[in-house]
Amino acid sequence: MHSDKLTRYRHAQHPLPQRMLRWHLYGAGLENLGKEGQPEEVPVPEPGDDELLVRIDALGLCFSDTKVVSLGERHPRLVGRDLQKEPVVLGHEVSCTVVKVGKNLQERFRVGQRFIVQADVFYQGKSIAYGYVLPGAMTQYGIIGREILEGDEGCYLLPVRDEDGYVEAALVEPWACVVASYAQKRRQHVQQEGVALLVMGERLPHTEFTLGKTMSASHRPRRVVALHAGGQIRAELVQLAASSGMELVEDEATLDAARRHAPEGGYDDIICIGELPPEAIEGVADLLAKGGVLWVLRRTPLERCLSLDIGRIHYDSLWIVGAFGDDLSAANALPLRSELLPGGTCWIVGGGGPMGQMHVQRAIQLPQPPALIVATDVDAVRLEAVRERFAPTAERRGIRFVALNPKELDPQVFHQRLLELTDGKGFTDIVNMVPVAEVVADSARLLADGGVYNIFAGVARGVKACLDMNAICGRGVRFFGSSGSSLADIRLTLEQMESGQLQTRASLAAIGGMRAAHEGIRALMEARFPGKTVIFPQIPDLPLMSLAELKERFPTVYAKLEGGRFWTKEAEEELLRLLLPD
Repeated sequence: MHSDKLTRYRHAQHPLPQRMLRWHLYGAGLENLGKEGQPEEVPVPEPGDDELLVRIDALGLCFSDTKVVSLGERHPRLVGRDLQKEPVVLGHEVSCTVVKVGKNLQERFRVGQRFIVQADVFYQGKSIAYGYVLPGAMTQYGIIGREILEGDEGCYLLPVRDEDGYVEAALVEPWACVVASYAQKRRQHVQQEGVALLVMGERLPHTEFTLGKTMSASHRPRRVVALHAGGQIRAELVQLAASSGMELVEDEATLDAARRHAPEGGYDDIICIGELPPEAIEGVADLLAKGGVLWVLRRTPLERCLSLDIGRIHYDSLWIVGAFGDDLSAANALPLRSELLPGGTCWIVGGGGPMGQMHVQRAIQLPQPPALIVATDVDAVRLEAVRERFAPTAERRGIRFVALNPKELDPQVFHQRLLELTDGKGFTDIVNMVPVAEVVADSARLLADGGVYNIFAGVARGVKACLDMNAICGRGVRFFGSSGSSLADIRLTLEQMESGQLQTRASLAAIGGMRAAHEGIRALMEARFPGKTVIFPQIPDLPLMSLAELKERFPTVYAKLEGGRFWTKEAEEELLRLLLPD
């Protein structure tokens, strides 16, 4: 009987209810999620001719959801929206099943098909993310319309196999953000047909600089704003303008001039050459466009670090490159790398949280992993969970795994301990989950020569940290960031999950039913669980609980966990057999 019930559920052969539960967010604060802390009962919607009705099978709760709850109408994606009149339905980490198909979609879709959703939806040139602008998955049933089915990049639904688990499928979306962060690429040259700003400082006696291969007839902007350009650099710009038709605008070296000539959206490249003072570089750096590159070429070290916008490095994919010397090409001489260095040394800052644990897991499971992985976190309980979950696998693979709590050590002792772990060389890779400027600046001091710093934490735009430009120019260290994922990223992550290369299910730490979503968001804000929380909307009354609590509450489900710790498809099937309504 239970098996038949599960089979009917998987193939969407059960009768649809007339009413369902859905959570609405009416403003900032948890008190505005739902009505008196409960979801609302509303009619199950009927799909239009060009729409699908989907059943929400599993929903991962994301830290991004807590940001929307905290900010309400002040959230960047919701500015100008009256949430009292047009509330948000949160939820974008989703596994769903088609239960009704509009008449115009009969040849494309069928009842019983399963999908995940790429949340970063673009439609007619506008960003209308699922779970933000578009109603999301914090509901038992939802409508998928033309915006998702016929988006600017195609269909934002990605099919999953019938045999895939609901939890592992829902967690592909957050995992795609992790996978994407290690696949970032930067340009080797200035942006073709872009707009570049070049600022020159004082030149030391008998010193000439050259643009080298960085800017040439085959890699040239359509426009260069040159401030105080002189010597060989100016000669190269004049020649390039004459031979290629590139527009050259010359002006005095002031921040006002840089701002006056800046295009809407900013400069694609900002090139700082010569012995410019720190404040001059900091001033123009704020004028970079999304995806822009800051180039620094000089002969002498700066007298202090630079205060740079790390929020924009994260959200706007800015890169900073530099070199000591006279050829700008040297700023990009190092090989491009955002992946962890095989056999290297990796430090995951904030490795005890849900996303931090995903980075730890990925590092350990890489085909060519680092030789040393250090996870640090100020929460002793979460850090112990990391140690228990991943140390055995690391040991089996010959990886040295160390978990440290900085609160338990004097700051100097903590830094010294980290240096000792790397034989005094520093880390080849640092991945940061902590959105605090001081943490970024302090941890970056421990980068090895040629080391890479991944600002994964969602630091707000405008937050600045002191970054050592001398280390960038002289030791080849690099900083980069990323936010979200593309369709290609989520496809790759889904392929890795389905091939067994990536176990997205291992991130799960807690589960609950539809009515527990409010408490799940609160628990996420309080960092109550050391991993991901997934809601089962079709099991409305399942209380929020950790996987460990299953031992007492649902022992037959607990018995099917892997090693008593990791979620499995078998545990999921047992839970559904027990608790799905007949």
